[in-house]
Amino acid sequence: MPGASARADAEAILDASRQSGTVYRSMTVAAAASIKDATAIAAVRSYSRSAPVPHEAIHVYRVQLVPLHVGPVAIIVELQNRLAAGRAAQVGPVIREYWEPTGLWYLQEVLAPSLTVLEEVPAATERDVYKLRWVHYNQDCERAQFL
Repeated sequence: MPGASARADAEAILDASRQSGTVYRSMTVAAAASIKDATAIAAVRSYSRSAPVPHEAIHVYRVQLVPLHVGPVAIIVELQNRLAAGRAAQVGPVIREYWEPTGLWYLQEVLAPSLTVLEEVPAATERDVYKLRWVHYNQDCERAQFL
């Protein structure tokens, strides 16, 4: 995964490219549409070859929110990768797809200005998220690379 500077750069570029009148992405909170999606996103974002996070360490919460935007998780990673590789000139299509998705994306984050945590719920099992995390998310990543 790209480092903290690539994440910060990606966040800044997404904020600068947002539609006028919308909230800055950096001023929102991210959630998921389901327990399964939330578990998969947490597993993807916490993945590390050098310091693996055990599945049991993932915590998932049921929340109440008013969604502002739904965007593909793989797009953020692709944007980070392009910035980290010095390919800033090639980020336009990726940014447009994040703010105005045109295709089917399996793993998406839901942005909201705030949320209320209602309760902690059991995370989906590794078995339940395997296909979403390792197959569908990888398909999303491959698709993002071709933007």
